[in-house]
Amino acid sequence: MLRMFLMGKYYYHVFQHRHNELLQKDCLCEELRVKLKIKSIYHISKAIELGARLQFS
Repeated sequence: MLRMFLMGKYYYHVFQHRHNELLQKDCLCEELRVKLKIKSIYHISKAIELGARLQFS
């Protein structure tokens, strides 16, 4: 049960990372691009962390 929950969180963060990357590519405003890049980095780091936890559980 815990593994399914972690997988859901993992896929959520991967989706959010990809979504923010796409928005960042189409963004015209430099200020917004920086905010999206920060969010993207956060989501990929969480996905990596959850992926590691999934691998060892």
